[in-house]
Parts: sequence; C-alpha cells; structure tokens
Amino acid sequence: MELFAYEPLGFAGYLVKIEVDIRRGIPAVDIVGLAAASVRESRERVRAAVRNAGFAFPQDRVLINLSPADLPKEGSLYDLPIAAVVLGASGSVPDCGRAVLALGELTLDGSVRPVRGTLPALLRASRCGIEDFIVPAANWAEASRTGCGHIHPIGHISELQRILIAIREGASPQIPARAEADAGKAGDGQAGLAPAGGPSGSIFASEDAGDLFPGAGLDFSDYRGNDKVIRALLVAAAGRHNVLLFGPPGSGKTMAALRFPSLLPPLEDSVALEVAALWSLRGKRFMPLNGKTYPPVRAPHHSASLEGLVGGGRPLRPGEISLAHRGVLFLDETPEFSRDVLQSLREPLERGTIAIVRAGRVLQYPADFQLLLAANSCPCGNLGNPAKTCLCSPLEIQRYWRKIGGPLLDRIDMRIPVAVPGVASMVGAQPADQGKMLLRIESAVRRQMERSREWGGVFNSRLSPDLVRRFCSPVGKALDLLRDKADELGFSMRACHSVMKIARTIADLESCDEIEAPMVAEACGYREFGEGECYWPF
Repeated sequence: MELFAYEPLGFAGYLVKIEVDIRRGIPAVDIVGLAAASVRESRERVRAAVRNAGFAFPQDRVLINLSPADLPKEGSLYDLPIAAVVLGASGSVPDCGRAVLALGELTLDGSVRPVRGTLPALLRASRCGIEDFIVPAANWAEASRTGCGHIHPIGHISELQRILIAIREGASPQIPARAEADAGKAGDGQAGLAPAGGPSGSIFASEDAGDLFPGAGLDFSDYRGNDKVIRALLVAAAGRHNVLLFGPPGSGKTMAALRFPSLLPPLEDSVALEVAALWSLRGKRFMPLNGKTYPPVRAPHHSASLEGLVGGGRPLRPGEISLAHRGVLFLDETPEFSRDVLQSLREPLERGTIAIVRAGRVLQYPADFQLLLAANSCPCGNLGNPAKTCLCSPLEIQRYWRKIGGPLLDRIDMRIPVAVPGVASMVGAQPADQGKMLLRIESAVRRQMERSREWGGVFNSRLSPDLVRRFCSPVGKALDLLRDKADELGFSMRACHSVMKIARTIADLESCDEIEAPMVAEACGYREFGEGECYWPF
C-alpha cells in the first residue's frame, strides 16, 4: 500500500509519500522529512487515537519519513495518513494494495476532524493517477464535487479497516447518513456567494456569516436617481471591466457597488470547481445554491494588511484577491487603504495570478478578479456637492488621489463620476428593470464566448493585444474619433486598448458586429477622467 498525504503549498500543492520503518529499539516515534512542530506533534495525537480506537500501537522504534524530504510540511492533516501507515506496517489493518490519498486530523478519542485543502488535494492526486481517497466525513460534501475516483468518508479511525478492505476489493464507498445530510445541506444553501431566484431578485447564502457580502440579496430594482451609473455598470458587468466610482458622500457609490454582483451570470462548472478549490485552501466551502454557482465577491475593510489581501502568512494561504478569483473584489473608501496594499494589485490585474516568494520557493495562486473601487472626490468629501463647501487645498486633494497611483489607475478601464442626485429625480425616477439588464448581459457574454471560443472563451476585458486588434478595431469615423480622443487626452497604449475593449462590449450589448463612432465616444467618456492633464469633473 502506497499512502500519500497532501501539502497545500501554492494552488496545486504537493503530494507527500508517507513511509514507515518499524525496528527493535527503545519505543519511540521519529518523524523526518522537514516536518514542522505541528506535524511532529502528531506523534502523540496518533498514539492516543490509535490506542483509544482499540488498536495496538507498536511497542518498537518507529521511523516515519515524509517524502520528498526537502519540502516543508506543516499542519495537522498528516495525522490520519501517519496513523494508517503505522497500523498497516504493524499488521493491525490490511494492505489495500493500491495508492491511496488520506487526509484528516485526529482527536485523542480517534475521531477524524475536517481539514483545509480537500478539493485541491483530490485534484492533484487525481492528476497523478491516484483513484482512491480517504477524507473526513465533514469534507465529503465538497470532495464529492470533484468527481474524482472513489471517495471514502471517515468519521473515526476505527473505520479504517473497513475502508481499506473496500478499496482492496473495489467496493463502492459507504456514505454515512450524516455525510449525505451535509452534502444535501451544502447543495441547498452553502455558498461563498450564490444568488438565486431569477432575474427579479437574489438570495445569497454563505457557510460563515463573516463571508457574506454586505450587498447580498440586493439588486437594481430599488436603485433610482442615476441612470448613467446604471448604464456604466451594465457595460462593466457585460465585459468584466474594472471600475472606479467616485463622488461626494451620499451620491450612491456604495449603494450601486453593493448591487453590482446581482448583474453577474453564474459560473461554469469547471470554473466553479477552481474557485471552490481556492476557498478550500482557506478552510471555507464554496458550494452551489439551487444548482447554480455565482461569482464570489470579497469586500475587505480598508485596514486589511498586505498579506491578508494578496496572500501569505504562516501557514501560507491565499488572500482576498484569490478568494475573489473569477468574481469581484470591492474596495470601498479606496484611498484609505495602505498604498502598498493598493499597488500590490497591479501585477495580479495584469496577469490574473499572484506569485508569492517564500524561502526560495515561488508559489502561485490564481487571482483573475474584477476590481470595483469606490472613493470620495476629496479628503473631506464635499468636493462636487453643490450644497456643501470643500475645505481641502489642491495639494491635499492631489495627495489624496496619489494614494491610488497612476500605474494602478491606468489599469482601471472605467472611471465613473457619481453626482448627488436631486430629490425630484429620486422620487420621480423609475427603478431599473433588473430582468432586462440580466438578459442583455447574458446575450453580450454569449457573443464574447462564441467569438473567442478558439481561445477558450475570453471576456472582452481579458483580451490579449492580438485579440484586441482582431476583434476590437474600429474603422472609418470610429477610428478617426479614437485617434482624436487619444491625442486630446494623451492616451497610453494600454488606455487605447482599454477604450477599444469597452467599445467592443458596448457593441455586444447592442448586438452589433461593427464598432461605431457613438460606441467609441461612450467608451472614451468612461476612460477620460484622470488621463493626462485631464480634469476630474469636480
């Protein structure tokens, strides 16, 4: 029997082979292979769990090797595989004759506790040809989403003998009623951010209340007073463009941002599994609701640390930008974030991944997210409010906006000024038609996926320069208008590509194959603020 554990370093992680040698000598358990203190402590947990489960722990010298030896090992998920390999070597449990991946933390009475990283562990082992898996019963619901091989849930170490016999004989896993109930519960209401209820409304559910997005359950059916903002967010949702909403307090920036996720269509199964694997590395479940899985949304507080946002810490875990993979990262009061934190977003926005260097290793996590920013127009917030007076000096305003920085701002496709709506417009305006907006977005997304099918299906905002030239090049009057605007506003090459992508999205919303001049004009209007010597509108 070859028994493997999993080390969650990076997104893919590593398989660790557990080897054991039992020889005569003073009774002791030695663990070698660059094991951290949390792994070495498993000696006592395993010894007590094995004894309390009714097995006999070897009264000899036990040497456990974790291979590869140069890979750092950390965490409590090695408990179950170490116990299984020791019991197998001593003859207390049968040899199943196959390669097995085992995960689980043991309590002193032999119960098996859930661990983080179940999904990526199974995906990694499956790619390496392993077809049999032993996972904690509490992790069975998420593990079953992978569709990998034979997944055997275990709730107590005393069940190990039965499971190994089943693996040897090729029998189907026995799913305890409790595990089935957990799976049903997860499928019905456990999600990172999963709306349901159709175009007219959304219901969000999360395993932990702390993971619930503040705007859960909100949509644009109750948003009034600023049709330009609704139009801009419609374009942003259709093409997955990064957005900055700025204006005085009370203008409706946050209100609009909290409703933005309700415009996003559900994820495909393969993408949802990738997101769920990332959440699993943080010990969280990201499950479908009513058969659909919607993009995750993360909204960290402005006091978030660099490690909390991009990932890191000990043990190494993905940050907020990775938890927002294939979804939305919303930063409210953006200039209040640390400058280092904001500038760390530049590379992930460009590459869709984050690389973390630790102890000579480069570990990567996916981080392909849509960035949604909201900010006041000045430090005091009164700039742009006709009913109030701004007391900030030009230098203070410059310093305030400099926190965002030019390089990061250059990666924001759409900069939308939000003015304080009048009472008359608030009372007299009709609410947005949420259902109609969703249908238009779904149609635009379908056109994008069909057009870029040869390249795997790409949203307009993620088109490479070659694909921008292929799909987004305006002609005739539209091209002349783009050239004039680029000269007037001093657009960089990235800015020109950004405008072309936005114009392509507008054309998709209008079901047009050609990019026309009015579409380029609208796209330039979304990009112009903050470019060159341009003028913020306040």
